[in-house]
Amino acid sequence: MPDADVFVDSSVLIYLHDRHEPEKAAIAGATLKRIAEEQRARTNLQVLNEVAHVLLRKKWFDSPATVFSIIDAFGVFGKAPITPEQSSLARLIHVRTAFSWWDSLLLASALDLGCTYFLTEDLSDGQRIELGRGKSLTIVNPFAHSPDQILFSR
Repeated sequence: MPDADVFVDSSVLIYLHDRHEPEKAAIAGATLKRIAEEQRARTNLQVLNEVAHVLLRKKWFDSPATVFSIIDAFGVFGKAPITPEQSSLARLIHVRTAFSWWDSLLLASALDLGCTYFLTEDLSDGQRIELGRGKSLTIVNPFAHSPDQILFSR
C-alpha cells in the first residue's frame, strides 16, 4: 500500500468538469479516481471554495444546486479550514519561494496534512518544498505523470 498522501489543488478538480478540455478532463478523472481508490486524496475548504467559485462563474451546470452537490462530493477528500499554524507556515513558504499567498496557504495545508505530493498544473512540476524537520512536499503536474507514478514513486 502506498504511503504518499496527495493534496489535490482546485485546478485538477475543475478540469473534471471542463467541457472545453476533454483530454485534460479524462486525465484528471483517471488520476483522481486512482488516488481516491487508494484513499490518498486530500484537500481543504479553501480548495472547495475555489472550485465552487469557478464552477458557479463559468455556468457549466444548470443550477447552483448541481455545483454544490459536486462540492459536497469532493468534501470526502477533506474540508478543514486553514488554521493559524498553517497560516504561519504559509508565511515561511511565501518568503522562501515567492509563491502567491493563496498557493502558500495551500502548500502549508498540504504539509500540515502530511502529504507527500501537491497535485496541480499551476506550479512548477517537480519543485520540492523543504522546510526541515522531515517536512517536504513535491509539486506534481497530473498531466505529466501517471497516477501510479504519483502514488508509488519516492
